[in-house]
Amino acid sequence: MIRNIFLSVILSISSFVFLLHASEKLSSLQNDLSQFLPEEKDIGEWKRDGSPQEYKGEDLFLYINGGAEIYHEYGFKQVIVQDFRNKNGKSISVEIFEMLDSESAYGIYTFKTSTEGKELSLGDIAQLEDYYMNLWKGNFLVTLTGFDEEEETVRGLQEIARAVEAKIKTKGKRPLLVSMLPEKDLVKPSIKYFEGNLGLYNNYPFFTQDVFSLKKGVKGDYKTGYSIFLFSYKNSEEGQNRFIDVKTSFKESQRYKDFNPVGDELFKVKDSKGKLIFVAHFKNYILIIMGKIDQSQVRDIFTNIQK
Repeated sequence: MIRNIFLSVILSISSFVFLLHASEKLSSLQNDLSQFLPEEKDIGEWKRDGSPQEYKGEDLFLYINGGAEIYHEYGFKQVIVQDFRNKNGKSISVEIFEMLDSESAYGIYTFKTSTEGKELSLGDIAQLEDYYMNLWKGNFLVTLTGFDEEEETVRGLQEIARAVEAKIKTKGKRPLLVSMLPEKDLVKPSIKYFEGNLGLYNNYPFFTQDVFSLKKGVKGDYKTGYSIFLFSYKNSEEGQNRFIDVKTSFKESQRYKDFNPVGDELFKVKDSKGKLIFVAHFKNYILIIMGKIDQSQVRDIFTNIQK
């Protein structure tokens, strides 16, 4: 009987160790970005050129000199880089970035794209601009770079992108904050999603310091000539406190002039180029509208966003 109990304990321990190793192996597979690199049979005449390079965490600074901070702000985990070449000597570089979550990947996608690109039906969203392509799917950003604008290269970008996209099985969802931007006249490729002050500063440098203490924000341009920024905070109290600090910063800054309060929760200023800026607060949000717009339009937009 003791022998049977002993064997039972040994078997239980062995099963636990097996499951632990299986779990670790599965986790390793999930984090192995090489699984998303395309097979050569799926990309026609394109062949791998050299071995893939991988960078995790702080090692990204070794790969992107002077540009890694923005990836980390959005929640960078790791990247794999693989070059491809065809028989005619054309080259394409593929970078597959794994980000913290779907929102992070969407954010860095919006940071790297512009209103000049052509939207493609790939992944959750993709854009081709000259010989440069970005694709967002799930918590991954795929960036493909050719080195000329010839049809052969552009076709290769899309061919390789489709092969990578097919291997990424997860799907992403745009942040809820993005849906709060009014739809009318919105230029959708202009949307930028922020997860920190660096992304905001690169879009419009309101202040050199992080006056907004920004963690989540969105911006969109409108055909009629104005832009809307919307920043989200944890709760109403934090939103109110941020608004008070922001109001003081605008009022005291040498860069802005004609500070004018319009009630307790709204004020307006002009920047150094004479651009009109309205700043409002409601609940846990700060709203900024800047550009060609009058005060009555601002109140209408303010009311619609509140709804």
